[in-house]
Amino acid sequence: MRVPQLYLLIGVLALTAGCASAPSPSPTAALGKPPAVVQTGPALPRATLICQEKAAAARFAELGVTKGEEPIAVALSKDAAYVLFRPARLLRVTHKNGKIQSETALGKEGESWTALDVDPLDGSAWVATDHLTLLRISPEWKSKVVKIQSKVEGTGSFQRLRIMPDAIYAAPSCAEAAIWRLDRNGKVLGTAFSNSQVPLPAASEPLKPGEMRCSFVRLERGANGEALAWDAQKKTLHQADGQGAWTSADPANAGFFKAVEDAQPNMTVAKGMAIGKRDEAWYVNIGFVGDLFWWKGKPVLLGPLTARSAGGADTLLLVSNGEGMKEVLENCYGAHILAVTNTPTQYAAVTWDAIILGDFATAPDLP
Repeated sequence: MRVPQLYLLIGVLALTAGCASAPSPSPTAALGKPPAVVQTGPALPRATLICQEKAAAARFAELGVTKGEEPIAVALSKDAAYVLFRPARLLRVTHKNGKIQSETALGKEGESWTALDVDPLDGSAWVATDHLTLLRISPEWKSKVVKIQSKVEGTGSFQRLRIMPDAIYAAPSCAEAAIWRLDRNGKVLGTAFSNSQVPLPAASEPLKPGEMRCSFVRLERGANGEALAWDAQKKTLHQADGQGAWTSADPANAGFFKAVEDAQPNMTVAKGMAIGKRDEAWYVNIGFVGDLFWWKGKPVLLGPLTARSAGGADTLLLVSNGEGMKEVLENCYGAHILAVTNTPTQYAAVTWDAIILGDFATAPDLP
C-alpha cells in the first residue's frame, strides 16, 4: 500500500492573546424547525475557562488551512498540538517564545481521515482512515501506513482512537464489538463490549459490514491517561487495566456520566434561558455530547451550541458536580468550541476557524 503523500507547509506567526472568534449561526439557524416543546429556565452560570485571557489563539487561515475544511479532532503531545480536518488534513502546531510553527500532512484525493490521537510512548500522531488502516506520523514528520490485520470485507473506519502504552484502543463506527485492542503493527489483540446478540462469525469467516451494529459505547481517556468505556445503554463506566481487561471505574466519575445520560431531554425540546433579558439564549439538546476532557482533574463534557438572541454563540459545558452534573456556559467571544483535549498541565481546543492553547497553571477553576 502506498504511503499517502505528505505536503509540508511551514509558517511562523505570533500567538495572540485571547481567543479568535468564529462565525456563529443565528438562533433561528441554530434551532432550525420550531420544536414541539419549549422549556424556559433561569440563566445558567457563565464562565470563560477555555478561552481565558492568558490562553493563546491562532487562526487556521494563517496556518495555511484551506477555507471550508472542517476541524473534527484535536490531540496533544508534549511538544505539539495536532488538529484533524475533514476530509484528510493533519495540522501540527508547535509554539515557543510567543510564536508558532505549523506543518501539514494531506491525504490522497478521495481519502477520508476519521480519528486522531497521540502516542504517549514517542509522541507520534496516529490517524484512522476510511479504509481500516492507520497512518502513523512520527515526530520527525515521517509517515507509515499500518494495515489492520483483521478479516473485514470492504471499507470501514474508526470513529475514535485512544493510544495507550500497552496498545491502541479503537472504536469502529459500527461493529459487533464496540472497542478493538490493537498492537502498533495493526494486529487485533482482542475486542470488548458486544453491540449485538448475534454471535461473532467463526475465525475463518470474514466480518461483513452489512452484519455490523452501531455502538452504544463511548471510548474515552481518563484523568490519569487510562482507557475508559462508557456504556450508555447500561449506564456503566469501565477502565482498562493495561493488559486488555476491563474493570469498573471510579464510582464518582460513573455517577457523572449517568447524570449526563439521565439529563438528556427529548429531541423536540428547545430550552430557553433568561428569556427577555440581556443574556437570553437558546439551545436544542439533540442528544449531542462532545469531547470528554479533564479540567484540573475533574471531568467535563462538551454540550451543544447555545445561540444568543443578541447574536453569537456559547458552548454548553456539562461539568462534574460531586457525583452529578451541572450546566455551565463557556463564553469564547461568540465562537463555538468543537473539540477539546488536555494533558495534566495543558489543554488545546478548536473552534471553526482557530486553535486555542492554554496552561492549567493560569486557567481558572471550574465554577
